[in-house]
Amino acid sequence: MPRDILVVEDLHKYFGGIRAVDGVSLRIPERGIVGLIGPNGSGKSTLFNTIAGRYKPDRGRVIFDGVDITGWKPHRIYKLGLVRTFQNPRLWLSLTVFENVLTSGRDQRGESPLRAPLHRLWAGQEMEYARKALDWVRFVQLGRVAASLSSDISGGQMKLTELARALMSRAKMLLLDEPAAGVNPTLAHQIFQNIARLREEYGLTFFIIEHRLEILFDYVDYVYVMHRGRVIAEGKPEEVAENPVVIDVYLGG
Repeated sequence: MPRDILVVEDLHKYFGGIRAVDGVSLRIPERGIVGLIGPNGSGKSTLFNTIAGRYKPDRGRVIFDGVDITGWKPHRIYKLGLVRTFQNPRLWLSLTVFENVLTSGRDQRGESPLRAPLHRLWAGQEMEYARKALDWVRFVQLGRVAASLSSDISGGQMKLTELARALMSRAKMLLLDEPAAGVNPTLAHQIFQNIARLREEYGLTFFIIEHRLEILFDYVDYVYVMHRGRVIAEGKPEEVAENPVVIDVYLGG
């Protein structure tokens, strides 16, 4: 059986009297594609932000790749290989698609003020990173817009650019926040097909918030359901789809 790359134990995050995350426990297996669903306001994005270090939990633990990362700053978690994307892509709009991806290469020697004037110390790495960035741009099928400004591409292409940027960072696991939101069905399936390929070809793990269940359920292995800050159900997609508690939450509020 695959080991669990992410373990969340009794996690709590409060905002005043609001229990945004209220005792959540879950496990994500290595190389898994796992969905996180629930009505608006159920605590899904807050859970992602707490796992990824944007919020410090009030209680509980987060363990990633065998390391207790509870309360770590986002940049430390990012360097460990746990990368979060957002529902609204956060790109450098004045840069091209290719340049956005290139900026995510870790430990770029040319960024050091001491090394920057000495071209020979970083030129080789810069060429290597440029090749890798172009490879990831092509992997997500954006080669034809690689030289376009990020402000000039579609919303779906922005999401693919953010995915390529996460891959450039040498991620082990990605927390994807609504990758198919606002995207036409053809491109939405393309995004999820890329996710499936990344799992098969590179062994990556995915934990995905998504409201478009008709697309999500075609690709995930397992699903967690949140409501009012708690996990109320979990299981395989077909089990969750037939769960009366889940049906009641979605239809009855």
